[in-house]
Amino acid sequence: MRALGVICEKSLIPYTLVSDSDADVEESELSVPASRTDRGEQLTWLLDEAEGLLRRVQPDIVFVRKAGTGQFASAPERHEVEAVVQIAAHRLGVRCELKTTDQLRASAGVPKKKGAYDELLKRPDVASRSNKDKRERYLYAATALAEYTHG
Repeated sequence: MRALGVICEKSLIPYTLVSDSDADVEESELSVPASRTDRGEQLTWLLDEAEGLLRRVQPDIVFVRKAGTGQFASAPERHEVEAVVQIAAHRLGVRCELKTTDQLRASAGVPKKKGAYDELLKRPDVASRSNKDKRERYLYAATALAEYTHG
């Protein structure tokens, strides 16, 4: 079983892949080349690359962190990139779910309370990642894998 955790940004798709068959974790990103300045061209490039990534890593499930609404000026563009990931997964028959941090906490089986998501980020397997972005992507991937495996 393999799971992909993704936290989209305006012009890139950072991801973490985890597998239950080994301890290897793949962390990287798909980043739009600077030469692509038209938004349609950027989104098309991201879609092609996302499909290529999904074909290559063959995840069973993808959890994408759902961007907030209006909290950042780039929120609409992040939603566009989330849609690109969903389209790529749909085209290839890969289960893909958008999850807010609260929905991820619930998927992880942690009761709702103040600071519950932050507590998940402190789990030893998560906290060992080098920065918050990697910790969050790993948490999304690990939670997706656990949900898919234990269903």
